[in-house]
Amino acid sequence: MGATERPMRRNECEVTDTEVIGRILGRATLCRVAMVDENDPYVVPMNCGWDGEHLLLHAAVQGRKLDILRANPHVCVEVEEDVQIVTGATGEDCTATYVTVIGTGTVTFIVDPQTKTRDLNVILLQCHPGIPEEVFPDEALSRVVVLEVHFDHLTCKAKETTPRP
Repeated sequence: MGATERPMRRNECEVTDTEVIGRILGRATLCRVAMVDENDPYVVPMNCGWDGEHLLLHAAVQGRKLDILRANPHVCVEVEEDVQIVTGATGEDCTATYVTVIGTGTVTFIVDPQTKTRDLNVILLQCHPGIPEEVFPDEALSRVVVLEVHFDHLTCKAKETTPRP
Protein backbone atom coordinates (compact mmCIF):
# COMPACT_ATOMS: atom_id res chain seq x y z
CA MET A 1 0.00 0.00 0.00
CA GLY A 2 1.44 3.39 -1.05
CA ALA A 3 1.70 6.49 1.10
CA THR A 4 -1.67 7.82 -0.08
CA GLU A 5 -3.39 4.44 0.22
CA ARG A 6 -4.90 3.30 3.47
CA PRO A 7 -7.84 1.08 4.28
CA MET A 8 -11.21 2.82 4.34
CA ARG A 9 -12.31 3.16 7.95
CA ARG A 10 -15.97 2.56 7.12
CA ASN A 11 -15.28 -0.30 4.72
CA GLU A 12 -18.98 -1.23 4.63
CA CYS A 13 -19.45 1.99 2.64
CA GLU A 14 -16.62 1.25 0.19
CA VAL A 15 -17.46 0.74 -3.47
CA THR A 16 -14.83 -1.33 -5.25
CA ASP A 17 -16.55 -2.03 -8.58
CA THR A 18 -14.40 -0.20 -11.15
CA GLU A 19 -17.31 -0.02 -13.61
CA VAL A 20 -19.42 1.82 -11.01
CA ILE A 21 -16.54 4.20 -10.28
CA GLY A 22 -16.11 4.80 -14.02
CA ARG A 23 -19.82 5.62 -14.41
CA ILE A 24 -19.61 8.12 -11.54
CA LEU A 25 -16.59 9.80 -13.15
CA GLY A 26 -18.41 9.71 -16.50
CA ARG A 27 -21.33 11.69 -15.04
CA ALA A 28 -19.24 14.27 -13.21
CA THR A 29 -19.20 17.79 -14.58
CA LEU A 30 -17.32 19.37 -11.68
CA CYS A 31 -14.46 18.10 -9.56
CA ARG A 32 -12.21 19.59 -6.95
CA VAL A 33 -8.50 19.37 -7.62
CA ALA A 34 -6.11 19.69 -4.68
CA MET A 35 -2.43 20.39 -5.12
CA VAL A 36 0.48 21.72 -3.10
CA ASP A 37 2.09 25.10 -3.79
CA GLU A 38 5.49 24.62 -2.13
CA ASN A 39 4.12 24.00 1.40
CA ASP A 40 0.67 25.54 0.95
CA PRO A 41 -2.36 23.43 0.07
CA TYR A 42 -4.49 24.77 -2.79
CA VAL A 43 -7.80 23.45 -4.09
CA VAL A 44 -9.80 24.58 -7.10
CA PRO A 45 -13.08 23.44 -8.67
CA MET A 46 -12.76 22.46 -12.33
CA ASN A 47 -15.00 21.15 -15.08
CA CYS A 48 -14.05 17.65 -16.05
CA GLY A 49 -14.61 14.78 -18.43
CA TRP A 50 -13.84 11.06 -18.23
CA ASP A 51 -12.39 9.25 -21.23
CA GLY A 52 -12.59 5.84 -19.57
CA GLU A 53 -9.02 5.97 -18.38
CA HIS A 54 -8.14 9.55 -17.38
CA LEU A 55 -9.95 12.47 -15.85
CA LEU A 56 -9.63 15.40 -18.25
CA LEU A 57 -9.46 19.04 -17.19
CA HIS A 58 -9.03 22.33 -18.98
CA ALA A 59 -7.82 25.75 -17.96
CA ALA A 60 -6.62 29.06 -19.32
CA VAL A 61 -2.95 29.09 -20.29
CA GLN A 62 -1.87 31.13 -17.25
CA GLY A 63 -2.69 31.07 -13.59
CA ARG A 64 -1.69 29.86 -10.16
CA LYS A 65 -2.89 26.27 -10.60
CA LEU A 66 -0.83 25.83 -13.75
CA ASP A 67 2.26 27.28 -12.08
CA ILE A 68 1.76 24.84 -9.20
CA LEU A 69 1.15 21.84 -11.48
CA ARG A 70 4.22 22.58 -13.58
CA ALA A 71 6.32 22.54 -10.40
CA ASN A 72 4.51 19.62 -8.75
CA PRO A 73 2.12 17.56 -10.93
CA HIS A 74 0.77 15.45 -8.04
CA VAL A 75 -2.93 15.98 -7.33
CA CYS A 76 -5.83 14.69 -5.31
CA VAL A 77 -9.20 14.86 -7.08
CA GLU A 78 -12.67 14.64 -5.54
CA VAL A 79 -15.99 14.04 -7.34
CA GLU A 80 -19.33 13.70 -5.59
CA GLU A 81 -22.94 12.99 -6.43
CA ASP A 82 -26.27 12.49 -4.69
CA VAL A 83 -25.30 14.61 -1.68
CA GLN A 84 -28.12 15.20 0.76
CA ILE A 85 -28.02 16.71 4.23
CA VAL A 86 -30.19 14.72 6.64
CA THR A 87 -31.39 16.66 9.65
CA GLY A 88 -32.56 15.14 12.90
CA ALA A 89 -33.94 16.02 16.29
CA THR A 90 -30.43 16.27 17.74
CA GLY A 91 -26.96 16.89 16.42
CA GLU A 92 -26.24 13.18 16.68
CA ASP A 93 -29.15 12.51 14.31
CA CYS A 94 -27.79 14.85 11.64
CA THR A 95 -25.75 13.31 8.83
CA ALA A 96 -25.27 13.37 5.09
CA THR A 97 -25.75 10.82 2.36
CA TYR A 98 -23.44 10.89 -0.63
CA VAL A 99 -21.34 9.06 -3.16
CA THR A 100 -17.81 10.30 -3.54
CA VAL A 101 -14.77 9.28 -5.56
CA ILE A 102 -11.35 10.43 -4.43
CA GLY A 103 -8.24 9.75 -6.44
CA THR A 104 -4.58 10.61 -6.28
CA GLY A 105 -2.36 10.82 -9.30
CA THR A 106 -0.29 12.91 -11.62
CA VAL A 107 -1.27 15.52 -14.18
CA THR A 108 0.09 15.50 -17.72
CA PHE A 109 -0.11 18.58 -19.93
CA ILE A 110 -1.53 17.70 -23.35
CA VAL A 111 0.21 19.54 -26.19
CA ASP A 112 -0.69 17.54 -29.30
CA PRO A 113 -3.52 19.47 -31.07
CA GLN A 114 -5.44 16.33 -32.07
CA THR A 115 -5.34 14.90 -28.55
CA LYS A 116 -6.22 18.30 -27.12
CA THR A 117 -9.24 18.54 -29.42
CA ARG A 118 -10.36 15.02 -28.55
CA ASP A 119 -10.04 15.69 -24.81
CA LEU A 120 -11.82 19.05 -25.02
CA ASN A 121 -14.71 17.33 -26.78
CA VAL A 122 -14.92 14.71 -24.03
CA ILE A 123 -15.17 17.49 -21.43
CA LEU A 124 -17.61 19.50 -23.55
CA LEU A 125 -19.93 16.56 -24.25
CA GLN A 126 -19.90 15.44 -20.62
CA CYS A 127 -20.66 18.92 -19.29
CA HIS A 128 -23.09 19.86 -22.09
CA PRO A 129 -24.77 16.68 -23.39
CA GLY A 130 -26.33 16.89 -26.81
CA ILE A 131 -24.16 19.56 -28.34
CA PRO A 132 -22.23 18.55 -31.45
CA GLU A 133 -18.57 17.64 -31.34
CA GLU A 134 -16.38 20.59 -32.29
CA VAL A 135 -13.28 21.12 -34.37
CA PHE A 136 -11.27 23.76 -32.56
CA PRO A 137 -9.10 26.10 -34.63
CA ASP A 138 -5.42 26.33 -33.66
CA GLU A 139 -5.99 29.84 -32.32
CA ALA A 140 -8.66 28.56 -29.89
CA LEU A 141 -6.46 25.62 -28.84
CA SER A 142 -3.63 28.04 -28.05
CA ARG A 143 -5.82 29.75 -25.44
CA VAL A 144 -6.43 26.63 -23.33
CA VAL A 145 -4.45 24.00 -21.51
CA VAL A 146 -5.74 20.45 -21.34
CA LEU A 147 -4.69 18.24 -18.46
CA GLU A 148 -4.99 14.47 -18.07
CA VAL A 149 -5.06 13.06 -14.57
CA HIS A 150 -3.38 9.66 -14.44
CA PHE A 151 -4.70 8.04 -11.28
CA ASP A 152 -2.44 5.96 -9.05
CA HIS A 153 -5.23 5.23 -6.61
CA LEU A 154 -9.02 5.63 -6.61
CA THR A 155 -11.48 5.09 -3.78
CA CYS A 156 -15.25 5.34 -3.78
CA LYS A 157 -17.56 5.64 -0.80
CA ALA A 158 -21.35 5.49 -0.79
CA LYS A 159 -22.71 6.60 2.57
CA GLU A 160 -26.29 5.55 3.25
CA THR A 161 -27.07 5.42 -0.47
CA THR A 162 -26.31 3.26 -3.49
CA PRO A 163 -24.45 4.60 -6.53
CA ARG A 164 -26.73 5.17 -9.51
CA PRO A 165 -26.37 2.75 -12.43
